[in-house]
Amino acid sequence: MLGFKNMSRLERQEAVSGITFAAPFIIGMIVFTSFPFIASLYLSFTNYDMISTPKWIGLQNYKILFTKDPLFYTSLWNTLFHVVVSTPLGIIVGIALALLLNSKVKGISVYRTMYYLPNVVSIVAMAFLWMWIFQPNFGLINQILGFFGIEGPGWYMDNTSTIIPKLTLILMGLWTAGGSMVIYLAALQDIPGEIYEAALLDGAGYFRKLFKITLPLITPTIFFNLITTVIGGFQMFTLSYIMTNGGPGTSTYYFGYYLYNKAFSDYQMGMASAMSWLLLAITMLITWIIFKSSKRWVFYLGE
Repeated sequence: MLGFKNMSRLERQEAVSGITFAAPFIIGMIVFTSFPFIASLYLSFTNYDMISTPKWIGLQNYKILFTKDPLFYTSLWNTLFHVVVSTPLGIIVGIALALLLNSKVKGISVYRTMYYLPNVVSIVAMAFLWMWIFQPNFGLINQILGFFGIEGPGWYMDNTSTIIPKLTLILMGLWTAGGSMVIYLAALQDIPGEIYEAALLDGAGYFRKLFKITLPLITPTIFFNLITTVIGGFQMFTLSYIMTNGGPGTSTYYFGYYLYNKAFSDYQMGMASAMSWLLLAITMLITWIIFKSSKRWVFYLGE
C-alpha cells in the first residue's frame, strides 16, 4: 500500500488497469481452483454425503482405502498398467509420425493435418467409432482377421482376459498420437542442419544419425511429453466410462472411474476426496522421479 502511494498518477492508473484486467482470472483462480483444492483436502478427513454436514473422522477414509477396500488396489493396478504401457507406446508412435512427416515433399501439410485431425474429434464420437471397429462379432478388425482365417479376440468385451480390454483402450488412445507428433515435429525442425551435414561428411548413415543426433537433441521434448502423458494417463476415465463401464469384470476399472463412482454414485464425497489426494501424491511422486532421472538422459543443446 505504501508503494502504491509513492507511485505517480500515471503509474497508479496503469496499476489499477492491470489489476482490473487480471481480476477475472484472479477471481476465477480463487473461486474455481484454490477454494475447491483446499476444501477437498478438508473433506478427505470427513464423512460427507453431499447432503448432511461433513463429519470429521480423521484418517479413517485413508485407512479404509488401504486396508478394507480391494477395489482401491484393483483400480490402481489397472491405472498403473495403462500408464506403463501407453506412455512409451505413445512416445514411440509420436516420434515415428514426426520422422515420417519431417519431409519436404509436395502436399506434406495435408498429411500433417490428417494425422492431427483426430485430436479435434469429440472423444465420445471417437469412442463410438472404435467400439464399432473393435466389435467382436461384426467389427472391422475381426472381419479382416477372419478373412485370413484368424479368430479375433473379444477386444474391449473380452471376458477371458484382464489384459486384452486394457490393451484395446491403449491402442485406441494411439489414434490421437498426432497431438504429440506436432510437438516432436517442431523439435525436429529446430535441429541445426549443420550437424547433419557434418555427420554426413563423417560417413554416418540414417540410423546412426537418428540415434546419435536426432533422438538426443529432442530429449527435452520427449521429457515434456513424458510428463504430460504420465499425468494424463493417471486421469484415464472417459473411454472406460463410455465403452466398458469398468468391465468386463473390473479389467478396465480405472482409478478415475472408481473415484467418480465414489463421489457421484455412492455419494461418498469424503472418500472420493481422499482418493483424489492419493492420486495427486502418486502422480507427484512419479513426476519427481522422472525429473530426477532427467539429468541422466535429457540433453540440452549448448550445455
